[in-house]
Amino acid sequence: MPIVFVHGVNNRSDDPAYELGVRRTGDFLRGILAPEIGLQSKHVALFFPYWGDHGVRFRWRQASLPSMSEQVEALSIGHGGPGSADYELWIGEARFQYGPSQVNFGQLSRNAGFETAVDAVWDTAAAATQPEQGYANVLDAYQASMAYARATPAPPWALQAPISNEAFVTKLLEAIGPALAAGQAAGAERLGLADWWAGLREAGNRLENAPADAATALLGGLFRKQAHIQASRFLGDIFIYLSQRGTRDAPGPIVRDVVDALDQAAGVVSADDAKLVVIGHSLGGVILYDILTTFRPDLRFDAFATIGSQVAVFEEMGLYCASAPTRPPNPPADLLDQPHGAGKWLNVFDTNDMFSFKAATVFKGPTDYRFDTGYGLLQSHSGYFARPSFYKRLGARLAALRP
Repeated sequence: MPIVFVHGVNNRSDDPAYELGVRRTGDFLRGILAPEIGLQSKHVALFFPYWGDHGVRFRWRQASLPSMSEQVEALSIGHGGPGSADYELWIGEARFQYGPSQVNFGQLSRNAGFETAVDAVWDTAAAATQPEQGYANVLDAYQASMAYARATPAPPWALQAPISNEAFVTKLLEAIGPALAAGQAAGAERLGLADWWAGLREAGNRLENAPADAATALLGGLFRKQAHIQASRFLGDIFIYLSQRGTRDAPGPIVRDVVDALDQAAGVVSADDAKLVVIGHSLGGVILYDILTTFRPDLRFDAFATIGSQVAVFEEMGLYCASAPTRPPNPPADLLDQPHGAGKWLNVFDTNDMFSFKAATVFKGPTDYRFDTGYGLLQSHSGYFARPSFYKRLGARLAALRP
């Protein structure tokens, strides 16, 4: 079964995070999603068409972005010049009030089930893992933990008494240790027990003593510049795509690169497994919808998954080549048919992700799913693919595609 993953905005080949993200997503697609749909990892052909080099470029290297550290005169109610900031007019400052809720793995086990708590442990580990450490450790331990959870769905140590996050992680590691050692002789060295596990326990402890959803991280001054950079490139990539996507007879470079990968993937579909799964993240979903409705309506997907995408809101704005003011005749009561070649369409959004939208309220055919990445406003847009549980849940929804 070939899987095509079309990335969204803010991806550049000269950014080390891009290559690390491709590796992580590929490992999790093979190691978690593939088994969920009954495939062996070695039988999955992955395609990651890259179009970032055709995205926006800034002629002054984003010199227009403001910085809180700059000595720029404040717009004030006093006289200009030195000291004018003393008279700066503050209309109001938004402050979020943290609630009393914290995340405790033991309580989560009792309320939502042990497997859900184990998912939370490894989602925390994946978020806490530094890029240079790689994600093979998380993948190995996650799979061992899932096997343990299936064999022991209600371990007394997790369910019968209050337990701290640190103790929960320690008990879980003790439980999966034999399986890791049996499956890999060098497991201890690979997992880096001295440092890596200590980091995981620390992350779990922080999670227990912090607000459950740190959505206010964006308010901090340290994040403001990064937010500006991402937002400007987000919008720039969209503008470049819309202005340079071309026509059906003369498609632009982004469309050509993605179509080439789709054709390659279709070429490796075999009689034994004649299925093609296509995943579009963010603007990647928009590009794929444009391809299915205008540039290559002959293409056929067995599954079309749009993750954190803007497919429906772009149609609401009439931005597709195929958009027409008379189609459908009576919105919002009438809905558009999904593209003929889309197959089973799954659309996933996170309410923390400001750039993700529903699809089933605009199109007939797709099914919307909500997924809480656990990230705040800045990281949630790409946070789906950092959580092992996301691949497991997506795989479960795609499992019906297998005969």
